[in-house]
Amino acid sequence: MTETKVFISKATKRNWDKLKNSGDDRLMRRANKSRSQKTIVPDDYVMAGSLPRFVGELRQQQHPINDLIFSLCAMKIEHNKVDESNAKRFFEEYNGYHRIALEVPRQILKNRFDDWIGFVYQSLMAEGHRILTGLYYTSPAIVEEMLSDVRMTTNQRFLDPCCGSGIFLMKVEDARPEQLYGVDNDPLAVMIAKANLMVKFNESSVYPQIYQLDFLLHAASALAGLKFDYIVTNPPWGSEKRKRHSSDVITSNEQATLFFTESFKFLNDNGMLHFLLPTSVLKIKVHADFRRFIAESTCLDTIKCYHERFKGVFTDFISMKVRNKTMHGQQSYTVRTAHNEVIRKTWQMQDDDFCAIPLLNDRTEAILDKAERMRHDDLTHSQWALGIITGNNAKVLKDRPRKGLEPIFTGKDIRPYGLKKASRYIKYNRVDFQQCAKDEFYRAKEKLVYKFVSSHLCFTYDDKQRLFLNSANILIPEVDGMSIKTVLAFLNSALFNFLYAKRFNDIKILKGNLSALPFPKITPEQNQQFSALVDRALSGDISAEDEINALVFSLYELDQEEIALITE
Repeated sequence: MTETKVFISKATKRNWDKLKNSGDDRLMRRANKSRSQKTIVPDDYVMAGSLPRFVGELRQQQHPINDLIFSLCAMKIEHNKVDESNAKRFFEEYNGYHRIALEVPRQILKNRFDDWIGFVYQSLMAEGHRILTGLYYTSPAIVEEMLSDVRMTTNQRFLDPCCGSGIFLMKVEDARPEQLYGVDNDPLAVMIAKANLMVKFNESSVYPQIYQLDFLLHAASALAGLKFDYIVTNPPWGSEKRKRHSSDVITSNEQATLFFTESFKFLNDNGMLHFLLPTSVLKIKVHADFRRFIAESTCLDTIKCYHERFKGVFTDFISMKVRNKTMHGQQSYTVRTAHNEVIRKTWQMQDDDFCAIPLLNDRTEAILDKAERMRHDDLTHSQWALGIITGNNAKVLKDRPRKGLEPIFTGKDIRPYGLKKASRYIKYNRVDFQQCAKDEFYRAKEKLVYKFVSSHLCFTYDDKQRLFLNSANILIPEVDGMSIKTVLAFLNSALFNFLYAKRFNDIKILKGNLSALPFPKITPEQNQQFSALVDRALSGDISAEDEINALVFSLYELDQEEIALITE
């Protein structure tokens, strides 16, 4: 029997060695999703009523996935009377697959314009494989929105460099098959994309121009001499280690940004490139060179922030649309000015890095400008720490108090100015944990703790030296003229929540973002007033929070219209 080798990172190996854990019992757990066999149904992808039931039947039959997908493609091609020469070429290309006798409902087979085979493929694919391959396809609603300003004319070309099963290519309006190009390194996805385009253009004899290759490595040779007027896609996200090329314009290994910059090389003069990207590209320091590339080499058109997420993915995302800076003839003053204005509003220079903020309307920007003018200090010289990473919560955490155990709290236990009753208990022994901050943080006389994964700022105060897991972070603030309780009042205030949401639009409360919030200069009397209000809030007096908000609004000299916008 052949031994199966499982590859883990060096950091993971060090942690397992520290915990004296071989990892054999951990590879299939939720935290190790690349090994997960769970399947996820993309229920917003195709709306055909009988399709989920059909997928359920296929799961029970357990056909080999390669032969199953080929058989579905073959049936779709035959049922929709694809051009004979194209059908013949398709079956010759994939003659190594075996045809399975399947019963597919007619209402599914006759659906020419939806990617229902892609739906089947995603629904049958294990979560671990989806993570390793980036197999998270885009909902038709987002696809159609991203394609809404694509207007194909004669002799123009459209490219999807990460085409998957071809949904972007299928949804381009007014395009002929010879104008459409796609690339993907997944052979089954490429097969599906070819079948989809052949069925959509069933009377055409143009064979789909879909290439199975690694775009980052081989696009330059495979697409040599071609330029595209539209390049639109949802690329794979996540880090990819590969050999760097001298022509690379960015240094990070984030696949999405690598696909973006490589694709831009194929953009025609005045061509448009539109990508879905994780929000991290706007704010994380490692992506500074990507943001600089956008600012210096492209004409930024639009950034849109999405609040929904791909099923099974815990990441916010944006769409970014840019145009080639080099235009036919003389670039208009209007376009240059609009470009520079968007860049000005979107990125500001800070410590030789780009700090990103979402595009804002005039009313919101006026509030942010007013708050910035009041800046006296910030959290940059404060102390920060992570909660405890046990390395094995199931083993270390207990549900009931016992001798030698003490309560430990999670991010979910934190609410503004309070903590829920502890439901977990732990024996605090630093050497048993995978990662642990210094005792001086957990046992500080006073500290603030906050929920790490949250859509809003959620801080509370601790003077009982309590323990927290890594879903909660620790802050010991140092802000000129402010007590720790006064800092807490500002961080939980409606204004600071507004500033954070508008500047960063993230589902994670990051140290760098918090450090950018502007604290005003206050008097000792005001400091005492805030501290007293926080004492009331900590004791459960809800009205104190309204008084804190009113006091913060007055300090920043906000008018009633601005307050209404913040609190709406």
